Amino acid sequence: MNFAGTQSELTNWSKSARSQCFVYKASDSAGIAGVLAAARAQHLSVIPHGAGHSYTDAALNSGGVVIDVTPMRRILSWDAGHGVMCVEPGVTLREMVQLAWPDGWWPTVSPSTADVTIGGCAAMNVNGRNAWKCDPFGAYILSLDVLLANGESCTLAPGRDPQLFYAFVGSMGLLGIITSITVQLQRISSGSVTIRKHSAVCLDQIFALFAQEEYRSDFMEAWLDGFASGGHLGRGILTSAALDNSSQAASSPFPPPSLPGRLEVPLVSSVANLVRPVLLPALQIANTANYWSGRWVSKATSQRRSLVPYTFWPPAAFVGYHVLFPQGVETFQAFVPRPNAPEIFRQLLNYSQQQDCLPVWCVIKQHRRDPFLLSYQLDGYSLELNYQRTHQNAETLKGVLQYMIAVVIEAGGRFYLAKDHFLTHVQYRQSVGGEVVDTFLRLKQTCDPETLLQSDLFRRVFQPALY
Repeated sequence: MNFAGTQSELTNWSKSARSQCFVYKASDSAGIAGVLAAARAQHLSVIPHGAGHSYTDAALNSGGVVIDVTPMRRILSWDAGHGVMCVEPGVTLREMVQLAWPDGWWPTVSPSTADVTIGGCAAMNVNGRNAWKCDPFGAYILSLDVLLANGESCTLAPGRDPQLFYAFVGSMGLLGIITSITVQLQRISSGSVTIRKHSAVCLDQIFALFAQEEYRSDFMEAWLDGFASGGHLGRGILTSAALDNSSQAASSPFPPPSLPGRLEVPLVSSVANLVRPVLLPALQIANTANYWSGRWVSKATSQRRSLVPYTFWPPAAFVGYHVLFPQGVETFQAFVPRPNAPEIFRQLLNYSQQQDCLPVWCVIKQHRRDPFLLSYQLDGYSLELNYQRTHQNAETLKGVLQYMIAVVIEAGGRFYLAKDHFLTHVQYRQSVGGEVVDTFLRLKQTCDPETLLQSDLFRRVFQPALY
Protein backbone atom coordinates (compact mmCIF):
# COMPACT_ATOMS: atom_id res chain seq x y z
CA MET A 1 0.00 0.00 0.00
CA ASN A 2 1.54 3.27 -1.16
CA PHE A 3 0.18 6.68 -0.15
CA ALA A 4 2.22 8.62 -2.71
CA GLY A 5 -0.84 9.29 -4.86
CA THR A 6 -3.14 12.27 -4.98
CA GLN A 7 -4.42 13.62 -1.70
CA SER A 8 -8.11 14.40 -1.11
CA GLU A 9 -9.53 17.49 0.55
CA LEU A 10 -11.68 16.91 3.60
CA THR A 11 -13.63 19.55 5.48
CA ASN A 12 -15.23 19.45 8.88
CA TRP A 13 -19.01 19.56 9.09
CA SER A 14 -19.20 23.33 9.66
CA LYS A 15 -16.73 24.00 6.79
CA SER A 16 -14.52 26.06 9.09
CA ALA A 17 -11.46 23.83 8.52
CA ARG A 18 -10.02 22.04 5.49
CA SER A 19 -7.37 19.38 5.18
CA GLN A 20 -5.40 17.76 2.34
CA CYS A 21 -4.86 14.11 3.26
CA PHE A 22 -4.78 10.54 1.99
CA VAL A 23 -8.13 8.79 2.49
CA TYR A 24 -8.48 5.01 2.82
CA LYS A 25 -11.88 3.33 3.13
CA ALA A 26 -11.65 0.43 5.57
CA SER A 27 -14.06 -2.49 5.32
CA ASP A 28 -12.67 -4.59 8.16
CA SER A 29 -10.07 -4.76 10.92
CA ALA A 30 -7.50 -6.34 8.62
CA GLY A 31 -7.75 -3.34 6.30
CA ILE A 32 -7.19 -0.96 9.23
CA ALA A 33 -4.17 -2.96 10.38
CA GLY A 34 -2.76 -2.81 6.85
CA VAL A 35 -3.14 0.98 6.71
CA LEU A 36 -1.43 1.38 10.08
CA ALA A 37 1.51 -0.74 8.94
CA ALA A 38 1.84 1.08 5.60
CA ALA A 39 1.57 4.52 7.22
CA ARG A 40 4.24 3.59 9.77
CA ALA A 41 6.58 2.46 6.99
CA GLN A 42 6.03 5.73 5.09
CA HIS A 43 6.33 7.91 8.21
CA LEU A 44 2.75 9.18 7.96
CA SER A 45 0.31 9.78 10.81
CA VAL A 46 -3.20 8.27 10.86
CA ILE A 47 -6.62 9.19 12.28
CA PRO A 48 -10.01 7.45 11.90
CA HIS A 49 -12.95 9.31 10.35
CA GLY A 50 -16.66 8.58 10.59
CA ALA A 51 -19.57 10.41 9.00
CA GLY A 52 -17.77 13.75 9.33
CA HIS A 53 -20.14 15.50 11.73
CA SER A 54 -17.45 16.99 13.96
CA TYR A 55 -17.43 20.78 13.81
CA THR A 56 -13.66 20.99 14.23
CA ASP A 57 -10.35 19.44 13.18
CA ALA A 58 -10.74 16.29 15.30
CA ALA A 59 -10.92 13.96 12.26
CA LEU A 60 -8.71 15.96 9.89
CA ASN A 61 -5.06 15.03 9.38
CA SER A 62 -3.25 17.41 7.05
CA GLY A 63 -0.54 15.63 5.07
CA GLY A 64 -1.37 12.32 6.75
CA VAL A 65 -3.78 9.41 6.36
CA VAL A 66 -7.48 9.36 7.24
CA ILE A 67 -9.16 5.97 7.65
CA ASP A 68 -12.81 6.23 6.64
CA VAL A 69 -14.62 3.57 8.69
CA THR A 70 -18.10 4.20 7.26
CA PRO A 71 -17.97 1.00 5.12
CA MET A 72 -17.78 -0.95 8.40
CA ARG A 73 -21.51 -0.81 9.03
CA ARG A 74 -22.61 -4.28 10.03
CA ILE A 75 -24.90 -4.76 13.02
CA LEU A 76 -23.18 -7.72 14.65
CA SER A 77 -25.86 -8.67 17.18
CA TRP A 78 -29.13 -7.42 18.67
CA ASP A 79 -30.62 -8.71 21.91
CA ALA A 80 -34.17 -7.40 21.80
CA GLY A 81 -34.93 -8.79 25.24
CA HIS A 82 -32.22 -6.80 27.03
CA GLY A 83 -31.69 -3.91 24.61
CA VAL A 84 -28.02 -4.68 23.91
CA MET A 85 -26.65 -4.06 20.43
CA CYS A 86 -23.17 -4.71 19.04
CA VAL A 87 -22.21 -2.78 15.91
CA GLU A 88 -19.25 -1.91 13.75
CA PRO A 89 -18.10 1.73 14.03
CA GLY A 90 -19.60 2.87 10.71
CA VAL A 91 -23.18 2.00 11.71
CA THR A 92 -25.20 5.19 12.06
CA LEU A 93 -27.53 6.18 14.84
CA ARG A 94 -30.35 6.02 12.28
CA GLU A 95 -29.57 2.38 11.52
CA MET A 96 -29.38 1.55 15.22
CA VAL A 97 -32.76 3.11 15.89
CA GLN A 98 -34.39 1.52 12.82
CA LEU A 99 -33.62 -1.90 14.26
CA ALA A 100 -34.32 -1.17 17.94
CA TRP A 101 -37.43 1.05 17.58
CA PRO A 102 -39.97 -1.70 16.76
CA ASP A 103 -38.82 -3.65 19.82
CA GLY A 104 -39.33 -0.65 22.12
CA TRP A 105 -35.72 0.46 22.61
CA TRP A 106 -34.01 3.80 22.11
CA PRO A 107 -30.42 5.09 22.55
CA THR A 108 -30.28 6.82 25.92
CA VAL A 109 -28.11 9.63 24.53
CA SER A 110 -28.67 11.04 21.05
CA PRO A 111 -27.24 14.12 19.35
CA SER A 112 -29.44 16.09 16.95
CA THR A 113 -28.50 14.19 13.80
CA ALA A 114 -29.40 10.57 13.12
CA ASP A 115 -26.61 10.19 10.56
CA VAL A 116 -23.66 10.32 12.96
CA THR A 117 -21.78 7.02 13.29
CA ILE A 118 -21.76 5.04 16.53
CA GLY A 119 -17.97 5.07 16.35
CA GLY A 120 -18.11 8.86 16.19
CA CYS A 121 -20.49 8.99 19.16
CA ALA A 122 -17.99 6.97 21.20
CA ALA A 123 -14.87 8.78 19.95
CA MET A 124 -16.29 12.22 20.76
CA ASN A 125 -18.44 11.02 23.71
CA VAL A 126 -21.44 13.01 22.49
CA ASN A 127 -24.14 14.40 24.77
CA GLY A 128 -27.84 15.11 24.30
CA ARG A 129 -30.66 17.20 25.68
CA ASN A 130 -30.71 14.98 28.79
CA ALA A 131 -27.05 15.61 29.72
CA TRP A 132 -27.85 16.82 33.24
CA LYS A 133 -29.40 13.47 34.19
CA CYS A 134 -28.05 10.79 31.84
CA ASP A 135 -24.32 11.49 31.32
CA PRO A 136 -22.77 11.30 27.82
CA PHE A 137 -22.96 8.48 25.27
CA GLY A 138 -19.99 6.62 26.74
CA ALA A 139 -21.88 5.86 29.96
CA TYR A 140 -23.98 3.34 27.98
CA ILE A 141 -21.12 1.56 26.22
CA LEU A 142 -20.72 -1.95 27.65
CA SER A 143 -17.54 -2.79 25.76
CA LEU A 144 -15.29 -1.74 22.89
CA ASP A 145 -13.16 -3.84 20.58
CA VAL A 146 -10.21 -1.69 19.54
CA LEU A 147 -7.11 -1.92 17.40
CA LEU A 148 -4.07 -0.22 18.89
CA ALA A 149 -1.44 1.50 16.76
CA ASN A 150 0.95 -1.45 17.15
CA GLY A 151 -1.62 -3.80 15.59
CA GLU A 152 -2.71 -5.34 18.89
CA SER A 153 -6.44 -6.02 19.32
CA CYS A 154 -8.07 -5.78 22.72
CA THR A 155 -11.47 -5.48 24.38
CA LEU A 156 -12.13 -2.63 26.77
CA ALA A 157 -14.93 -2.54 29.35
CA PRO A 158 -15.62 -0.42 32.46
CA GLY A 159 -15.07 -3.38 34.80
CA ARG A 160 -12.09 -4.88 32.99
CA ASP A 161 -9.66 -1.97 32.59
CA PRO A 162 -11.48 1.10 33.88
CA GLN A 163 -8.60 3.54 33.49
CA LEU A 164 -8.07 2.77 29.80
CA PHE A 165 -11.79 2.45 29.07
CA TYR A 166 -12.64 5.85 30.57
CA ALA A 167 -9.70 7.39 28.73
CA PHE A 168 -10.47 5.72 25.40
CA VAL A 169 -14.09 6.89 25.19
CA GLY A 170 -13.91 10.52 24.16
CA SER A 171 -10.26 10.27 23.04
CA MET A 172 -11.06 11.25 19.42
CA GLY A 173 -9.30 8.23 17.93
CA LEU A 174 -5.94 9.16 19.46
CA LEU A 175 -5.45 6.02 21.56
CA GLY A 176 -6.63 3.41 19.04
CA ILE A 177 -9.28 2.63 16.44
CA ILE A 178 -12.66 1.19 17.41
CA THR A 179 -13.64 -1.93 15.47
CA SER A 180 -16.88 -2.78 17.31
CA ILE A 181 -19.05 -1.28 20.06
CA THR A 182 -21.58 -2.88 22.38
CA VAL A 183 -24.21 -0.43 23.61
CA GLN A 184 -26.98 -0.68 26.20
CA LEU A 185 -30.18 0.97 24.92
CA GLN A 186 -33.06 2.41 26.94
CA ARG A 187 -36.48 0.77 27.17
CA ILE A 188 -39.32 3.09 26.16
CA SER A 189 -42.98 2.30 26.67
CA SER A 190 -44.10 4.48 23.77
CA GLY A 191 -42.47 6.41 20.98
CA SER A 192 -43.76 9.79 22.13
CA VAL A 193 -42.80 12.70 24.34
CA THR A 194 -44.92 15.35 25.98
CA ILE A 195 -43.45 18.78 25.19
CA ARG A 196 -43.81 22.01 27.13
CA LYS A 197 -42.50 25.37 25.92
CA HIS A 198 -41.76 28.25 28.27
CA SER A 199 -40.86 31.77 27.18
CA ALA A 200 -38.35 33.95 29.03
CA VAL A 201 -37.85 37.69 28.57
CA CYS A 202 -34.20 37.63 29.71
CA LEU A 203 -31.33 35.33 30.64
CA ASP A 204 -32.17 35.20 34.35
CA GLN A 205 -35.60 33.84 33.52
CA ILE A 206 -34.02 31.16 31.32
CA PHE A 207 -32.03 29.86 34.30
CA ALA A 208 -35.11 30.03 36.53
CA LEU A 209 -36.97 27.85 34.01
CA PHE A 210 -34.16 25.27 34.01
CA ALA A 211 -34.46 25.04 37.80
CA GLN A 212 -38.24 24.76 37.54
CA GLU A 213 -38.24 21.99 34.91
CA GLU A 214 -35.22 19.81 35.74
CA TYR A 215 -37.01 17.46 38.14
CA ARG A 216 -40.02 16.76 35.96
CA SER A 217 -38.37 16.54 32.53
CA ASP A 218 -36.37 13.98 30.61
CA PHE A 219 -35.01 16.49 28.08
CA MET A 220 -34.36 20.24 28.22
CA GLU A 221 -32.84 22.81 25.90
CA ALA A 222 -33.14 26.58 25.70
CA TRP A 223 -32.96 28.55 22.46
CA LEU A 224 -31.86 32.19 22.78
CA ASP A 225 -32.42 35.15 20.47
CA GLY A 226 -28.81 36.11 19.86
CA PHE A 227 -29.85 39.51 18.46
CA ALA A 228 -31.74 40.66 21.58
CA SER A 229 -29.85 43.12 23.78
CA GLY A 230 -30.24 45.39 26.79
CA GLY A 231 -32.93 44.29 29.20
CA HIS A 232 -33.93 41.52 26.78
CA LEU A 233 -30.45 40.01 26.53
CA GLY A 234 -30.76 36.23 26.55
CA ARG A 235 -34.49 36.15 25.93
CA GLY A 236 -35.66 32.88 24.47
CA ILE A 237 -37.68 29.70 24.74
CA LEU A 238 -36.94 26.73 26.99
CA THR A 239 -38.35 23.48 25.63
CA SER A 240 -38.72 20.61 28.06
CA ALA A 241 -40.00 17.15 27.26
CA ALA A 242 -40.95 14.03 29.18
CA LEU A 243 -41.09 10.50 27.82
CA ASP A 244 -44.65 9.31 27.44
CA ASN A 245 -45.06 6.32 29.75
CA SER A 246 -48.41 5.23 28.40
CA SER A 247 -48.98 1.56 27.70
CA GLN A 248 -48.98 2.13 23.95
CA ALA A 249 -45.94 0.28 22.60
CA ALA A 250 -43.47 1.91 20.26
CA SER A 251 -44.44 -0.58 17.57
CA SER A 252 -44.71 1.78 14.61
CA PRO A 253 -41.69 1.54 12.29
CA PHE A 254 -38.98 4.17 12.38
CA PRO A 255 -40.27 6.68 9.83
CA PRO A 256 -38.22 6.67 6.61
CA PRO A 257 -37.73 9.89 4.64
CA SER A 258 -41.12 10.57 3.12
CA LEU A 259 -41.77 11.97 -0.34
CA PRO A 260 -42.62 15.43 1.06
CA GLY A 261 -39.40 15.25 3.11
CA ARG A 262 -37.35 14.62 -0.03
CA LEU A 263 -39.12 17.46 -1.80
CA GLU A 264 -38.32 19.79 1.10
CA VAL A 265 -34.59 19.61 0.38
CA PRO A 266 -34.61 21.49 -2.97
CA LEU A 267 -37.27 23.86 -1.64
CA VAL A 268 -35.21 24.75 1.44
CA SER A 269 -32.11 25.09 -0.73
CA SER A 270 -33.89 27.54 -3.05
CA VAL A 271 -35.23 29.65 -0.19
CA ALA A 272 -31.81 29.72 1.49
CA ASN A 273 -30.21 30.97 -1.73
CA LEU A 274 -32.75 33.81 -1.89
CA VAL A 275 -32.19 34.78 1.74
CA ARG A 276 -28.39 34.65 1.72
CA PRO A 277 -27.78 38.20 0.34
CA VAL A 278 -29.74 39.67 3.28
CA LEU A 279 -28.86 36.97 5.77
CA LEU A 280 -28.36 38.87 9.05
CA PRO A 281 -31.48 41.09 8.75
CA ALA A 282 -33.48 38.01 7.75
CA LEU A 283 -32.15 36.06 10.72
CA GLN A 284 -32.96 38.91 13.08
CA ILE A 285 -36.55 38.92 11.81
CA ALA A 286 -36.69 35.11 12.08
CA ASN A 287 -35.36 35.20 15.66
CA THR A 288 -37.95 37.78 16.68
CA ALA A 289 -40.72 35.79 15.02
CA ASN A 290 -39.54 32.58 16.67
CA TYR A 291 -39.50 34.22 20.10
CA TRP A 292 -42.99 35.71 19.82
CA SER A 293 -44.48 32.57 18.34
CA GLY A 294 -42.85 30.66 21.19
CA ARG A 295 -44.45 32.99 23.71
CA TRP A 296 -47.83 32.26 22.18
CA VAL A 297 -47.28 28.50 22.11
CA SER A 298 -46.01 28.50 25.70
CA LYS A 299 -49.40 29.72 26.83
CA ALA A 300 -51.07 26.71 25.27
CA THR A 301 -51.29 23.22 26.76
CA SER A 302 -48.51 20.70 26.43
CA GLN A 303 -48.06 18.93 23.10
CA ARG A 304 -47.52 15.25 22.33
CA ARG A 305 -44.99 14.45 19.62
CA SER A 306 -43.11 11.47 18.26
CA LEU A 307 -39.67 11.01 19.83
CA VAL A 308 -37.98 10.67 16.42
CA PRO A 309 -38.69 14.13 14.92
CA TYR A 310 -38.32 15.70 18.36
CA THR A 311 -34.77 14.34 18.66
CA PHE A 312 -33.43 14.58 15.11
CA TRP A 313 -33.32 17.57 12.80
CA PRO A 314 -34.68 16.77 9.31
CA PRO A 315 -32.17 16.46 6.43
CA ALA A 316 -33.57 19.63 4.84
CA ALA A 317 -32.45 21.68 7.85
CA PHE A 318 -28.83 20.67 7.33
CA VAL A 319 -29.05 21.40 3.61
CA GLY A 320 -30.36 24.89 4.35
CA TYR A 321 -27.62 25.40 6.94
CA HIS A 322 -24.85 24.78 4.43
CA VAL A 323 -26.49 26.87 1.69
CA LEU A 324 -26.92 29.83 4.05
CA PHE A 325 -23.29 29.64 5.23
CA PRO A 326 -21.19 28.63 2.20
CA GLN A 327 -17.95 29.80 3.84
CA GLY A 328 -18.68 27.95 7.04
CA VAL A 329 -19.70 28.52 10.63
CA GLU A 330 -17.59 28.94 13.74
CA THR A 331 -19.07 27.29 16.80
CA PHE A 332 -18.23 28.23 20.37
CA GLN A 333 -19.51 26.01 23.18
CA ALA A 334 -18.52 26.87 26.73
CA PHE A 335 -19.24 24.67 29.76
CA VAL A 336 -19.36 26.72 32.95
CA PRO A 337 -20.00 25.69 36.59
CA ARG A 338 -23.53 26.36 37.81
CA PRO A 339 -22.74 29.31 40.15
CA ASN A 340 -20.80 31.19 37.46
CA ALA A 341 -22.90 30.40 34.41
CA PRO A 342 -25.47 33.26 34.48
CA GLU A 343 -22.88 36.01 34.79
CA ILE A 344 -20.39 34.47 32.36
CA PHE A 345 -23.05 33.80 29.71
CA ARG A 346 -24.29 37.37 30.08
CA GLN A 347 -20.73 38.62 29.66
CA LEU A 348 -20.14 36.48 26.57
CA LEU A 349 -23.36 37.56 24.87
CA ASN A 350 -22.69 41.23 25.61
CA TYR A 351 -19.10 41.09 24.42
CA SER A 352 -20.05 39.26 21.24
CA GLN A 353 -22.62 41.91 20.36
CA GLN A 354 -20.28 44.78 21.25
CA GLN A 355 -17.74 43.36 18.77
CA ASP A 356 -20.47 43.23 16.11
CA CYS A 357 -20.28 39.43 16.01
CA LEU A 358 -23.91 38.40 16.23
CA PRO A 359 -24.53 34.71 16.92
CA VAL A 360 -27.03 33.27 14.44
CA TRP A 361 -27.97 30.32 16.65
CA CYS A 362 -27.70 30.12 20.46
CA VAL A 363 -28.48 27.17 22.72
CA ILE A 364 -28.15 26.51 26.47
CA LYS A 365 -28.14 23.00 27.97
CA GLN A 366 -27.69 21.71 31.50
CA HIS A 367 -24.95 19.17 32.38
CA ARG A 368 -23.34 17.18 35.15
CA ARG A 369 -19.89 15.73 35.81
CA ASP A 370 -19.04 12.31 34.39
CA PRO A 371 -16.16 9.86 35.00
CA PHE A 372 -14.38 10.09 31.61
CA LEU A 373 -10.78 11.28 31.57
CA LEU A 374 -11.22 13.93 28.87
CA SER A 375 -14.65 14.95 30.12
CA TYR A 376 -15.80 18.39 29.06
CA GLN A 377 -18.93 18.39 31.23
CA LEU A 378 -19.31 20.15 34.58
CA ASP A 379 -22.08 20.49 37.12
CA GLY A 380 -23.51 23.48 35.32
CA TYR A 381 -24.53 24.69 31.89
CA SER A 382 -23.21 25.03 28.37
CA LEU A 383 -23.72 27.96 26.02
CA GLU A 384 -23.38 27.21 22.31
CA LEU A 385 -22.98 30.19 19.97
CA ASN A 386 -22.79 29.78 16.19
CA TYR A 387 -21.39 32.54 13.98
CA GLN A 388 -21.43 33.11 10.24
CA ARG A 389 -17.89 32.83 8.92
CA THR A 390 -16.74 34.83 5.89
CA HIS A 391 -13.37 35.67 4.38
CA GLN A 392 -13.88 39.24 5.60
CA ASN A 393 -14.67 38.46 9.25
CA ALA A 394 -12.54 35.34 9.83
CA GLU A 395 -9.69 37.06 11.69
CA THR A 396 -11.99 39.35 13.71
CA LEU A 397 -14.13 36.39 14.71
CA LYS A 398 -11.06 34.39 15.70
CA GLY A 399 -9.94 37.22 18.01
CA VAL A 400 -13.40 37.49 19.59
CA LEU A 401 -13.60 33.76 20.26
CA GLN A 402 -10.07 33.62 21.67
CA TYR A 403 -10.97 36.37 24.14
CA MET A 404 -14.15 34.49 25.10
CA ILE A 405 -12.16 31.29 25.62
CA ALA A 406 -9.96 33.12 28.12
CA VAL A 407 -13.05 34.42 29.98
CA VAL A 408 -14.48 30.91 30.29
CA ILE A 409 -11.21 29.38 31.52
CA GLU A 410 -10.91 32.10 34.17
CA ALA A 411 -14.39 31.10 35.38
CA GLY A 412 -13.41 27.44 35.71
CA GLY A 413 -15.02 26.39 32.45
CA ARG A 414 -14.28 23.73 29.86
CA PHE A 415 -14.77 23.15 26.13
CA TYR A 416 -16.09 20.35 23.94
CA LEU A 417 -13.32 19.52 21.47
CA ALA A 418 -15.86 18.48 18.81
CA LYS A 419 -16.99 22.12 18.72
CA ASP A 420 -13.78 24.03 19.35
CA HIS A 421 -11.48 25.45 16.69
CA PHE A 422 -9.16 27.86 18.52
CA LEU A 423 -8.23 26.37 21.90
CA THR A 424 -4.44 26.17 22.36
CA HIS A 425 -2.49 23.49 24.23
CA VAL A 426 -1.80 25.96 27.06
CA GLN A 427 -5.50 26.85 27.38
CA TYR A 428 -6.61 23.22 27.25
CA ARG A 429 -4.24 22.34 30.07
CA GLN A 430 -5.55 25.28 32.10
CA SER A 431 -9.12 24.20 31.46
CA VAL A 432 -9.05 20.47 32.28
CA GLY A 433 -5.96 20.52 34.52
CA GLY A 434 -2.38 19.47 33.91
CA GLU A 435 -2.86 16.13 35.64
CA VAL A 436 -5.58 15.13 33.15
CA VAL A 437 -3.42 16.02 30.15
CA ASP A 438 -0.37 14.26 31.57
CA THR A 439 -2.36 11.11 32.36
CA PHE A 440 -3.78 11.03 28.84
CA LEU A 441 -0.35 11.47 27.26
CA ARG A 442 1.12 8.69 29.44
CA LEU A 443 -1.64 6.35 28.28
CA LYS A 444 -1.04 7.42 24.69
CA GLN A 445 2.64 6.62 25.09
CA THR A 446 1.64 3.13 26.23
CA CYS A 447 -0.96 2.53 23.49
CA ASP A 448 0.78 4.43 20.71
CA PRO A 449 4.51 4.78 21.53
CA GLU A 450 5.37 6.05 18.02
CA THR A 451 2.58 8.69 18.12
CA LEU A 452 1.24 7.20 14.90
CA LEU A 453 -2.33 8.30 15.66
CA GLN A 454 -2.52 12.04 15.15
CA SER A 455 -4.96 14.67 13.90
CA ASP A 456 -4.88 18.40 13.33
CA LEU A 457 -6.63 18.73 16.69
CA PHE A 458 -3.97 16.60 18.42
CA ARG A 459 -1.16 18.76 17.09
CA ARG A 460 -3.03 21.91 18.17
CA VAL A 461 -4.19 20.85 21.62
CA PHE A 462 -1.88 18.06 22.83
CA GLN A 463 1.37 17.72 20.96
CA PRO A 464 3.24 20.77 22.32
CA ALA A 465 2.63 19.35 25.78
CA LEU A 466 4.84 16.39 24.86
CA TYR A 467 7.97 18.50 24.88
